[in-house]
Amino acid sequence: ARQGEAKNSSNSVKHYTRELQMVDTDRLLGHWRLVSFREQRPDGSWFDALGPNAEGCISYWLSGHMQVLIGGRDRPRFRGAWSSIPDSDKAACLDRMVAYAGRFSVAQDRLLHHVDVCWIPNWEGRDLVRIPSFPAQNRLLLATEAAVDARQRPMQEVLWERVA
Repeated sequence: ARQGEAKNSSNSVKHYTRELQMVDTDRLLGHWRLVSFREQRPDGSWFDALGPNAEGCISYWLSGHMQVLIGGRDRPRFRGAWSSIPDSDKAACLDRMVAYAGRFSVAQDRLLHHVDVCWIPNWEGRDLVRIPSFPAQNRLLLATEAAVDARQRPMQEVLWERVA
C-alpha cells in the first residue's frame, strides 16, 4: 500500500488513514475530481458507496463557496420528455447521486459545509462536518465523523484529486 493507504483485510478495498491537522484553506481551494467514494459497513468492511467508477467533482472558492456533485455510473439513462419518465426511474437516478452547494468554513481540524441547496431538501440549512486530510500530493480526503448520537450514519471517505 502507498503511504497513507491501508488495505482492509476483509475485502481488500483501500481506505486511508487520517492525521488530524489544522485545515490549510489555501491547499483546499480549487477544483477536484472524484477518485473514490467509500462507505463503511457495520462489520467494518468498506465498499464503493455509489458503485465502482462513480464520477464527480467538488470545488472550493476563495469567496467561501463550495459545490459538490457525485453520480454513480450505473444511473439509468432517460429517453423522451421529462414528464413521460416514470417517477420510479427518476427516484432511482437520484438515489445514486450526491449534489449540494453552499458556503464552507474551517473550525480547527474540521471542514464545515453549510448547505444552501441540496438534492435532499432536509439537508438545506444544515452543516455537514468533514475531516479533511491530504494523504498524497494533489489528493484531498474528506471523511465523515463517527456517529455520536441516536441517528445511525455510516462512516464515509471521499478521495479527490486536484484538477485546478
